[in-house]
Amino acid sequence: MDRRLTETGRLSPKQLRKRGLEWFIEGDNHDYFAPELLRLADNEIAAFSQPAGELYERLLLAIRKVGEQELWEAAGIPPNAVEAVDYSLRREWGNHLVGRFDFAGGLDDVPLKMLEFNGDTLSLMPETLSVQPMMLELLPRRERKNARQWNHLRTGLVKGLQKILQRYPNRPANLLLIGLGHEEDWLNLDVIEMAAKQAGFEEVHRAPMEEVIFSEEEGIFLEVEPDEYLRYDFVFKMAPWEFIAYEEPELMSLLTQIIKRDLCVILNPAYSMLLQSKALLPLLEELGGLHPAMLKASRSAADFPDHRYAEKPIYGRTGDNVRLFDGSPQSIAENDGDYGDLPRIYQQLAPFNVDSDGDRYQPSVYIAGGEACALCFRRQDGLIVDDDAEFVGHYIST
Repeated sequence: MDRRLTETGRLSPKQLRKRGLEWFIEGDNHDYFAPELLRLADNEIAAFSQPAGELYERLLLAIRKVGEQELWEAAGIPPNAVEAVDYSLRREWGNHLVGRFDFAGGLDDVPLKMLEFNGDTLSLMPETLSVQPMMLELLPRRERKNARQWNHLRTGLVKGLQKILQRYPNRPANLLLIGLGHEEDWLNLDVIEMAAKQAGFEEVHRAPMEEVIFSEEEGIFLEVEPDEYLRYDFVFKMAPWEFIAYEEPELMSLLTQIIKRDLCVILNPAYSMLLQSKALLPLLEELGGLHPAMLKASRSAADFPDHRYAEKPIYGRTGDNVRLFDGSPQSIAENDGDYGDLPRIYQQLAPFNVDSDGDRYQPSVYIAGGEACALCFRRQDGLIVDDDAEFVGHYIST
């Protein structure tokens, strides 16, 4: 990997502040953006884009079959979410806007392997869309002249949102962006807002979850002035469906009725909970078909008698509650986290691209508007890629 890395230096706080992105390097995150860019050849992009597109089609095929065969428990859908997910599969098909594959390998003869698909809420959008091009400008002049990136996330989001507007021509084009109050939520929602305005949404507002009014009879509202309420026909939320199902069951019930009564289009749709669930991975070969980038996965560690596997909660994020085993009953790496009470899946270990410092590289490919559209990398100095990983931009050298 070392030969692929081109030194650029780090983006300055001033450069990021001009874009409203200084949060990413505050405090302990000062070294979040790597001081190098990863060089790729033109023909290497297809090695990421094509498998991502094919795997997405397999995931969609698999979740349709989950609904047809009512495999809700096996796919990790809690009982109070089944009604919404089932209805969403049947009536909201095609509304999935954006997701992100996390892979291992993919370069220098290391086979590309899918680790998971973040199919509901996801991060890294502002880094990918806005910061990567800024990093490209730091390249030495001789490299920068013909350099470009595979970074069409905004285009994919705009196309996806335009399709959704076309699917609901009689609805007012107003959109509410809902966050849980974290700064990272708002930065990711900035990307959705930008794309929504370009796609043709006439009004785009944002609010933290606690300020939003949910009515099973009338829909989703904000109080914009005292005793003056605005109803929204479209919502994009950063609150994951599984969080709502497990932690906010009353809200889950309200949203189920709002969806079934066609009072609001919620993005990503409820069926994206199936795409997010790692419990789908053990079912994927049977329901969606085999693919070379798929790893063996199971609901039982006994299916890995060699004790070489990753143990993951079915809805874990950022490496929380992950344990790695490499031939021994004792784990070689593990993270604590908030998902320890959730069911687990067990997944074959995957080879990563590694540099001379022993850091491993995790490529991520975005799906937006139904197509693979953008690439970014993270770099981790440990065995589990988590919140401490660096963001590494890429460039294509022609």
